[in-house]
Amino acid sequence: MSPRRRVAASTAVAALALGLVPGTASAQEAVAVSVKIADQPAVAVATTPRVWPGKLLEAHGVPVDGNDLVAVVRDGRKVSGGKKRVREGDVVKLTEVEKVRTSKRERVRRGTVEIATTKLKPGHRKVVREGRPGVRKVVKLKTLHNGEQVRSRVVKRKLVRDPKPRRVLVGRKPFSVPGTDGLNWGALANCESGGNPNAVNPAGYYGLYQFDVGTWRSVGGSGLPTSASAGEQTYRAKLLYKQRGRSPWPNCGRLL
Repeated sequence: MSPRRRVAASTAVAALALGLVPGTASAQEAVAVSVKIADQPAVAVATTPRVWPGKLLEAHGVPVDGNDLVAVVRDGRKVSGGKKRVREGDVVKLTEVEKVRTSKRERVRRGTVEIATTKLKPGHRKVVREGRPGVRKVVKLKTLHNGEQVRSRVVKRKLVRDPKPRRVLVGRKPFSVPGTDGLNWGALANCESGGNPNAVNPAGYYGLYQFDVGTWRSVGGSGLPTSASAGEQTYRAKLLYKQRGRSPWPNCGRLL
């Protein structure tokens, strides 16, 4: 219970025993009930019969807000509706309810992206970017009954910093295409591009084997050949050879 409301409740508990709820009833007409406010001891009071429990509390200066719970227990069972009008022997219980928002920041896993490459020996790994975790803000709404938490739920999640994954190169064997692995692909690449996987011919030919974009895509390539590794360029060249033989390289194909 908050300090302010604890003081108010304690004062109200003391006041409860002072007399009847203001009204016209005489002492002979009063009924005896017990009132328990939050975590304070129960107090026996006399009150006007069939008064609403909220009116009973308000008449004695007990602070009640829209979140609080007021219950009437009769013969060991809670009653509701019109039956909540106070009778002899009832117990009126006030549960202080607070809604508290809390927020905290959580780490978001960075994750790992593995990229296969033929530039490393098969099975070897190389970290090329460490990455970093992200940050997420989480807002929770907690419900307290008499200062004790009874419920908590997340009401908002917001990513305040994106995670950046760790990037790792993983070595693998070059792609293999049956019937092409015994050919001299190094000689063909030296003839076509000087062995430069980033070579660009202004006429629209790219990479080790001087693919044009249409031919590159016809063998499953994406983007430009120069964006692919040397191993992938060789693999695509082997696929092209399986389809058309030496004809795509009229000048240098003889070196295969």
